[in-house]
Amino acid sequence: MEPDTPAPAPDDTIDTQDDEAVKHWADHFGITAAQIEEAVLAVGPRVADVQRHLLDQGASAGAG
Repeated sequence: MEPDTPAPAPDDTIDTQDDEAVKHWADHFGITAAQIEEAVLAVGPRVADVQRHLLDQGASAGAG
């Protein structure tokens, strides 16, 4: 298991064209890569927006 990572900065973005970035954020939030991609499509690439969307949807959205 990886050590705890700091919470993302509000201006961080998720590049869905970068498989490693998608995997990182999927692991961070405890969801699948497909869920990351769906969230980005729904609210855009800003991590803070994605996290809020996931919380609204009832996903774990990792405490980060």
